[in-house]
Amino acid sequence: MNFRSDINGLRAYAVMAVVLFHFGVPYTQGGFVGVDVFFVISGFLMTGIICNGIEKERFSVVRFYFDRARRIVPALAFLCFTLLSIGYFVLTPPDYEALGKHVASSMLFVSNVIFSSEAGYFDQASHEKWLLHTWSLSVEWQFYMIYPLMIVTLRKWLKVVFIRWLILCAAVLSFMLAVYASVHWPTPAFYWLPTRTWELLVGSLVYLFPVSFNQTKSTLTEWVGIGLILFSVFYISVDVAWPSTFTVLPVLGAALVIISGQRKSPLTSNLLVQFLGKTSYSIYLWHWPFVVALNYLTIAKQTQWIIGGVLASIIAGYLSYSYIEGFASKKESVSKEGSKPQLKVISIWLFVCVYGVCILILQGIPKRMDSNFNSKTQEIVMPLRDNGWCFYSVSSIKTLRVGSEGLHCELGNKNGHLNGLLFGDSYAGHNEPFWSIIANDNDMKINAVTTNWCYPSLTKDFPSMSDRSYQQCLMNRKYLYDHISDYDLVVFSGLWSAVYSKNKMQEVYDVISFAASRTKLVVLMPSPTTFDINIKRAYERSLILGQDFDIAKIDKEKDKVTRKANESLKHISLKYNNVLYLERDSLFNINGMPSDITKDGVPYSLDGNHISVYGSKMSAYAFKKTQEYNKFRDMMRRL
Repeated sequence: MNFRSDINGLRAYAVMAVVLFHFGVPYTQGGFVGVDVFFVISGFLMTGIICNGIEKERFSVVRFYFDRARRIVPALAFLCFTLLSIGYFVLTPPDYEALGKHVASSMLFVSNVIFSSEAGYFDQASHEKWLLHTWSLSVEWQFYMIYPLMIVTLRKWLKVVFIRWLILCAAVLSFMLAVYASVHWPTPAFYWLPTRTWELLVGSLVYLFPVSFNQTKSTLTEWVGIGLILFSVFYISVDVAWPSTFTVLPVLGAALVIISGQRKSPLTSNLLVQFLGKTSYSIYLWHWPFVVALNYLTIAKQTQWIIGGVLASIIAGYLSYSYIEGFASKKESVSKEGSKPQLKVISIWLFVCVYGVCILILQGIPKRMDSNFNSKTQEIVMPLRDNGWCFYSVSSIKTLRVGSEGLHCELGNKNGHLNGLLFGDSYAGHNEPFWSIIANDNDMKINAVTTNWCYPSLTKDFPSMSDRSYQQCLMNRKYLYDHISDYDLVVFSGLWSAVYSKNKMQEVYDVISFAASRTKLVVLMPSPTTFDINIKRAYERSLILGQDFDIAKIDKEKDKVTRKANESLKHISLKYNNVLYLERDSLFNINGMPSDITKDGVPYSLDGNHISVYGSKMSAYAFKKTQEYNKFRDMMRRL
């Protein structure tokens, strides 16, 4: 197809919307719609290439695939190679292993499926994934693989006039699926091709149903189209299900701009917009790693770094466009050089794929880490049966059998005259080192009955009825019901925020009442601070980079629900004389002052939700210096 400055300018609007959104620039909260604009453009251009080729009887599906590969693969491969090379020096083994997996999936154009299985696009955890943005490239490539075959096959039997109506029907069906799936399966709906196909097919339909206007109407059409896109950027937010009926706004906007065909419009043909349009693919490729880097260094919200990140993205995009895209897109005569161009692209693709797979297989090459790193992180792990503790994680440790083995594991002074029971889910499990220390100091042995997702309750409610931990949980709860009177002290701990959010707290209140009537003392453990990211990884990064670990820079929006859940437990504890709720600040502090890190500057938290073995031990030492510990000891003496 001939070069169209209006479409090139539309690319500029799309890429800058995405870039500004990802860098968190104010008032661009809907900038993610830029990807939807790209989809419409791709559908239009690919349909034009295919239909023109068929009409001139010189279309080749193989050539189509190669042209797309030559356009996409070299710049993507260079980005992946650069990230893998730098990552060796600055990424932790888990981060580097994840990068290897994401490089391989990106080069194989299945990263949308991989990311769909890991987290939602807008989740904070996704800001740690260096190649998250390649999901859209995978969607487009999957479309490229199927679409020309479909058109060529249909063209053998049908005229174009019928084919375009079939494409319209396919677009409507895909749109209906997207609207339904965005409510029932929001993450797959966002990432997967079937729910995005309609956006690409809208571009196809613009080509297949040509419309022409006079100059006045064309100008108005373009302005309306740009207006719909900008409205979407400024007023749609991540709280809107996507893709959905609202996605029609930017998609329709992109379609109208293309229909208008304004080749000399000041909106799309000025020098700046044309520059950004030409370099849009490379800018898109490079901007996201800069976003992740700012998050990696915990400086993502500082204005000067945001500005620097945007400028760096544009500069890197220009260099990639000039020296990678430009070089790769040079036409080489296949007739003269045989398959040389194809071999170059295939070699680049294969090399980077293998590079990523090797990093994945080698689990991020943990031997890169020095002894200082290993010594400071060896206890920042979850207490499990595998490392000497009691947490019966039947979900993650497949060698553990569902059964009575999960009902008996003692902590503390095994000859102590007091019997205690620690009961709950993984949030009870992470408190095992804490209670081992406290029990030793109070002549008590603690039986830990803990397994995945098994929050304190006497019901059969559970997040997943098919999980092995569900069967173990039923046994745990029956054991609690049958044997609670055997214990002087019962400790309940759980992921209270999840129970609270699912309106299941009454079950917890009921089991507290049940325990209070059958044992001498009930202790309720609060959930620790909930952070928005994995704290262990953030701490490990600080060690690798030689930085001071500043936990105050890390967001904890999720902790709002956790605090509400904790408060509800505190409130219910006041109804009983023998129920003690332990304040969070009495467990996590430095010399009585609330703190999310220890006096040594190490976080209590493990993954942003649980605390680590180290954190659990240190919380016990912190607790022993508080007045609340003295209150606990007084109550223990009366048992």
